[in-house]
Amino acid sequence: MGKRLALSNGRRLVDDVIRIANRIPAAGISGDFDTGLVHQLRRLTRPKISWNVLYMKAYAAVAAKTPALQQSYMRFPWSHLYQHDRVVCLMTIGREFEGEERLFFARFNDPQNQTLTALQARYDYLRRTPVMEIQQFRHQINFAKAPRFLRRLAWWLMLDLWPEKRASHMGTIGISASGYRGSYGNRHLGPLTSILGIDPMPRDGVGRLVFTFDHRVLDGIPAAESMHKIHQTLTTAIREELAELVDAHPETGVLKRTVRSVA
Repeated sequence: MGKRLALSNGRRLVDDVIRIANRIPAAGISGDFDTGLVHQLRRLTRPKISWNVLYMKAYAAVAAKTPALQQSYMRFPWSHLYQHDRVVCLMTIGREFEGEERLFFARFNDPQNQTLTALQARYDYLRRTPVMEIQQFRHQINFAKAPRFLRRLAWWLMLDLWPEKRASHMGTIGISASGYRGSYGNRHLGPLTSILGIDPMPRDGVGRLVFTFDHRVLDGIPAAESMHKIHQTLTTAIREELAELVDAHPETGVLKRTVRSVA
């Protein structure tokens, strides 16, 4: 005979996020993109830069120049859009905690203004430091312990009543892995206007992007244009920054000259 199981701390937080996400009329588009020389340069950089970090900086750079990607739909006291004054990326990170593989949500403030090495150092810290030593994660664990009615009140305050704090706590853009072992999702659920899903392991430099967006804020064509601008930024400005990180030896010297000649 079966038995009832209480939701774990991690499942309670995901339950909250999915409940909110299901209120959003989200649409999703996807495409396969060739990262070209970025793929080659990434293999030679020291420290090695994660695809999550590369795409996060490209995404943030596009969002900083695209007003719609900095807007949130607000329901209270009437339906309207709120324009945030900065870019905060909320990245989904999987960590094991108390015997459970669970999701945590890490915030990166204005990643477009930070170096790739600084972003990578922060990303490594969030992936490797004991969970309870990371303030953001510790707050999420404690928040999930609160009674449901208090959590729902807090979500309502952040989502609908206090937009200034919405970016600080929940971000303005989101990034997550879109695939695993050749399987891909078609959209991502979350309380954000847009979420970029990336292929964590591109094959021969070709990876799939999945762009999920709130249709109340953004339409299909602007969403597709944003996704292509992200890829363009990755293969131009981000590629140039990667080239500067490549160690100085004959092979990388050739690659550097090649990058600059086609830029």
